Amino acid sequence: MALVIEDDPGHQRILELRIKRSGCGCECAFDGRTGLDMALNRRYDILFIDINIPDLDGFMVACQLRESGLAAPLIAVSALKLEGLEKQALAAGYNEFYRKPIEQDMVQGILDKYLFSKKAGSASAS
Repeated sequence: MALVIEDDPGHQRILELRIKRSGCGCECAFDGRTGLDMALNRRYDILFIDINIPDLDGFMVACQLRESGLAAPLIAVSALKLEGLEKQALAAGYNEFYRKPIEQDMVQGILDKYLFSKKAGSASAS
């Protein structure tokens, strides 16, 4: 199950559809505080988090998730084109950084890398 934390309804819906087309379930949150609460109280296999979200930005969400011991892959997404943003995201605890828009083949590649390849090799995968 994936969690998408994205405040733009259009981008959220597109990413949700692309994740579902790739064979993974998906839930969504529109702000950092709600997304953080969801991530701390439910089990997600992967999280896609926009950097520029309300209440808690994506950097704070990632830091708090990592401090809580969450080991699930965190994928930063952003439309911002600021120098050093990718480096800052990786330092905050993200596994990878992608610029919007996130295309279907990119989503499939991310899920293959972090979820599907591991499940294929595990007899106890659910």
